[in-house]
Parts: sequence; C-alpha cells; structure tokens
Amino acid sequence: MKRINVSLLSLLLIMLCAFPTANAQNVKDFKVKMLGPANLNFRKSPKRIVISDFQVNFQTALQLEDKKKGGKMWRGGLKGDAKASLTLVLDGLNIDDLQQLTDKLFEEYKADLVAKGFEIAPIDELWNHSAYEKNREKRWELKSGDGGEKGDEFGAIVMRPTGQKFIVNKQSMENKKTGPLKIANYEEQVEMKVSNQKTDFIFNKVVLNVLAFDNALSETTRALNRHAGYAQVKAETDFKIDESSFNRFNIGQMIVRGGVEVDGVLEKQKFDASQGADVDRRGTDAGVFHVWRVEDKEDINVSVVKCDPEKYKKGAEMAIGSFLDATIQKLADKAN
Repeated sequence: MKRINVSLLSLLLIMLCAFPTANAQNVKDFKVKMLGPANLNFRKSPKRIVISDFQVNFQTALQLEDKKKGGKMWRGGLKGDAKASLTLVLDGLNIDDLQQLTDKLFEEYKADLVAKGFEIAPIDELWNHSAYEKNREKRWELKSGDGGEKGDEFGAIVMRPTGQKFIVNKQSMENKKTGPLKIANYEEQVEMKVSNQKTDFIFNKVVLNVLAFDNALSETTRALNRHAGYAQVKAETDFKIDESSFNRFNIGQMIVRGGVEVDGVLEKQKFDASQGADVDRRGTDAGVFHVWRVEDKEDINVSVVKCDPEKYKKGAEMAIGSFLDATIQKLADKAN
C-alpha cells in the first residue's frame, strides 16, 4: 500500500512540473528581412537616429462580414440575400497597462540602440526639416502618447510612449473626402523625401501591430461560397506581431514574413458564422400570376474572448522585444 501511495505522489509531482512547461510562452523562430536596395548599408551614415514615430497598435476586436446577393436563378426560381457576420471582442485588457508596456518597450528600444553605438537625436531636428514645412499646422503635429487612441481598423487601439513627442500626420485635413490611405501615402512620401536626402541623422519609424485574432477563411473559399449562394466567415485566436509591422531606417524597411508568434498567450479557439440563401425554385400560382417567396437570412455571431492580462503583457513584451532586438542587430551589422 505504501508503494502505491509513493507512486501516486510521484505521478502528481511529475504532472505539476510538466504543466507549466506545456503552457510556457515561447517566441517562435523568425527571420528579419530588410526591404530596399540589395546593397543598402549604413556604413557612411551618421550614428545618430531620430525616432519619428513609435506606435503600437493593439487589436482588441475583430469584425468580419460576408454577403451573397440574392435574385433570379439561372435555371429558374428565386433566392434571397445571405449574410454572415462575426464579431470577436478581447476581454481583460487595461489601457493603463498597455500604456506602461509601451513606455517600457520604448525605453528598452532606445537603450539597445545606444548600446550598439547609436546616439538618439532630438525630434526637433526632424521637425525642423524642410519636408515638414508645407502646411505644417494643417498636416502635422508633435504628439506624445496619452492613454491610447482609436485606430483606423475596427477594434484597434493606438499607443505611443508618453516620454517623447513624435511627428503625427493629422487626420483632420482640409479635404474631408481624404481617406486614411491617401493620408498614409502622403505621409510616406514626405518620410521618403527625408530619408533620401543627406542629413545628420538616420530617419527611424517603428510601427508594431499586435494581433489577437486572425481571419481563418481565404478569399478564394469565400468566393466559392458566394458562388454557391452561401455566406461564411471564420476566425481564430492567433497572438502575434503581424507581418505588417516594420522598423524603418531611412529607406531600409525591416519586416518579418508571417509575423512573430508567441505560444501560450491565448487559448486556441475557432469561430464561425455561416448562412445559406433561402431558395424558392418553383414558386406558387396566384391566379394569373406566378409568385416566388424568399426571405433574406443572416447569421450573427458575437463572442467575447477572455484573456489573462499578465500573460498578454508578457507575450507582447517578448514578441515586440525579440523583433526590435533583431532589427537593431541587423542595423548594427549594416553599419559596421
């Protein structure tokens, strides 16, 4: 009997030891790629960096929608509209925590640059550049972080560090019809103008997109579904620094294909919304008329996903820190 008790105790200890390992947060392997001329390097560039912007975009919700328009059918009959919509909301995050995390990441980023031999130049050197003189008051502003702003995408919260001001393109321009894409294009044109000119500093811009959800249905599958009169959307939890994130030094933009993923942050879950069209192939005789009757149908799925705020913050810090460290190392390699 004593031997059995010892075996059970040992088994429990093994399980307890193994459990944290199974839920450990690990950054998956990734490789940084620099977009730009093949021979691009920073050996002749000044070892001074002006950080024009450092923004972290946290995805707190995702909204997907698919719709199939009804109407007359090729072989006769009628079908109604089919619509599927999916909304996911991440619950458990605190704005103050995200601001503190952003501040911490920024301070570590600057310290790592200095450790590699680079000087952090004041933002005024960039602000006073001739490229920003045109319509300065209408187009640009110096702005530091202030607890988060609404991003362009649904559910996105934009965070910037509180300890420094950055050059931000104003959204409220004279032309009210100007959309986010046109504003972004203008902003990029000005930044490239600065980067291509000889200056006493290296232009730097950091944009980090932290995702919690991902679209799990390809556009090809959606198109096939719509052709069949079927609307469908799918999504899944997938914590990562999205591949749209970048760290730009002059004209060299550093990215990671597929993004930077971290295990053990969010529980793996899948979500779905689907709706087939209501079809009336034969119709009904109504005296001298033949009548078809169909209804427009919609499937709506709204789900709340719980997250552990401590795991989330740790995962974000690991992923962003790993990405930024790798880009700084690549910059140092290109500068020496």
